[in-house]
Amino acid sequence: MQIMETMTLTIHLPKDIGSALERKARTDGKALTEYVETLITTQVKRPTFRELFADVRESITVSDDDLTKEIDAAIAESREARKR
Repeated sequence: MQIMETMTLTIHLPKDIGSALERKARTDGKALTEYVETLITTQVKRPTFRELFADVRESITVSDDDLTKEIDAAIAESREARKR
């Protein structure tokens, strides 16, 4: 059996966010720490836009600067859409 090394992290959240996390954890039948660990793990394993576009980047004939600007604009647009 392999022992997993862990890291302890303390975060301070607004009370309404903490309450929402607790509700969602209960709904999923998980302890709060397990629920938050799942959220963080899922997010960390999700590829970034840059990683997703890495192969495309190699096959495009525009300059790296122009492509970077386009990717950055797509990222900004996506983040803005998530806020809504």
